[in-house]
Amino acid sequence: MAGLLATTAAFGCAVPTTSTHLATGPDPVELTMTPSVVYTGQTTQVVIRSPGADSIVFESENGLDRYWSADTVLTVSLTADFGDAVPEIRYAPTMNGQALAYLNRPARIAACRQGRCREFRHEIAIKLPERNERVVAVTAGWSSVFARRSIRGANRTVLFEDALNSGVWSLQGEWSAGKWNGRVQGFLGADDQGAWLDLSRVLKSGDGMSYGIAMHAGVTHNEWLDADLGGLPANRTAYRAGIGPSVMVKGITASSQFGIYTDGIETLQIASTRLSVNGNLTSVRHPVTVTAEKTFAFGGGAIVARRRDALERLTAAVRVLDDLALNVGLSSHRIAWPDEDPSEDLRASETRVILGGQYSVTW
Repeated sequence: MAGLLATTAAFGCAVPTTSTHLATGPDPVELTMTPSVVYTGQTTQVVIRSPGADSIVFESENGLDRYWSADTVLTVSLTADFGDAVPEIRYAPTMNGQALAYLNRPARIAACRQGRCREFRHEIAIKLPERNERVVAVTAGWSSVFARRSIRGANRTVLFEDALNSGVWSLQGEWSAGKWNGRVQGFLGADDQGAWLDLSRVLKSGDGMSYGIAMHAGVTHNEWLDADLGGLPANRTAYRAGIGPSVMVKGITASSQFGIYTDGIETLQIASTRLSVNGNLTSVRHPVTVTAEKTFAFGGGAIVARRRDALERLTAAVRVLDDLALNVGLSSHRIAWPDEDPSEDLRASETRVILGGQYSVTW
């Protein structure tokens, strides 16, 4: 599980490029677009080549945008407001339940050579974003869980070890209103339960990126840790809360939070990183939702914190049908309790693999 979040960030993809031959033969004219469509908030490069040309002209059909080059190559940077008198954000309209996500803008290209010009017509595809009009989403599901657990003592002596299959119910509610976003989640398993609340507030936005503050609060109860080992505290209900800055861009929310953790006996410090990709209220018609979390709680030592509680969790929901998704997850939970003799420290670990389904209702 080490480096779990780093792995989720290692995404890479090629930028699509299209080439259109407007004319062939001894005087060819070729138009290349990178990427192949114009996206809102981004720039597309258009390159027109015509060997032997004296000049090349590229303009919108209404003549509002016009570019010219006294060369055989013309390079233009286009945005989604190409051909607009006033820049504005357009959203994809819907018809018969389908989103009409592309707007084709006609353009005129002229390639001139020795006073003779040839004109061509071409359409520039502009990708329209979909308006998210949903405010509330409720998701429920059931998953099968495979868990491997262990508690070890001095010299890594195994005091408790178990591997089991069980089921877990989950329920999630999301709410979005203006600059506020909230999510409450809960799960109920055979020997562990938990619930938590995430709340974020946008403070500043612009250029497709927003900045704000995020808060997390939760409670978990692990009954499997109640093994009669003597050196472990009896209370297995843990509470945690944190707050910190967050960044939101195109359906991706990332935050770093600091706070406290307590199990009723000890109070620890928390440092956590959370990443959420898409989600029922942050994007529309995206088939994959990913949530990653890395939390580290520490304390119990003046110099070296030997009392530790570390959690790494990665979950993903892949849409199979409308509102129905396949839910998969992987988590690692490691706990350490110090003893008067450091060599006698107790350590517990749990690794969970989750596979199930979930259904969402939005309005």
